[in-house]
Amino acid sequence: MITEILVGANDIVSYILIGVLLVGMIVMMFVQSRRSKKAQDDYVAMLDTLRVGVKVKMASGLLGRIKEIREEAPGFKTIVVSTGDDKNATTMTFMIEAVQGIVNEEAINRMNVEQLAKAVNAQEEGAAVTNEADNVTKVNGEPIDAKADVAPKKSTKTRTKSN
Repeated sequence: MITEILVGANDIVSYILIGVLLVGMIVMMFVQSRRSKKAQDDYVAMLDTLRVGVKVKMASGLLGRIKEIREEAPGFKTIVVSTGDDKNATTMTFMIEAVQGIVNEEAINRMNVEQLAKAVNAQEEGAAVTNEADNVTKVNGEPIDAKADVAPKKSTKTRTKSN
């Protein structure tokens, strides 16, 4: 008789655990669907804010500036993206959904200035310049040279001639 009660209690515990797992899975599915819906809404809102002159990153990794937005058919938009400088500009046409994001040029310029400042400070302290500073090529569209701003330190070691 006691074994029958224990077996019945084990069944109840098993059903409770299965119920908790099912409720947990349903909650996780609900939370995930809400996240993906919000991400999709944010993406559509970003596409709606695209204007001529905005710098964008395409899904392929290409960076360019929007030159024209066309509505080919209702609900079907294309954009003309220009890459390169004014002398060697190339234009390409993409579906608007190929835009992955908007490039924040102010943040990039701020990062480049910070990297340049770190490079100059490192040279002043006699430390080796990091690879990050070597990658800095432009600030506000102007070419820069991190090594040109600071004169190299002279060595205090004396050299002797060996025969």
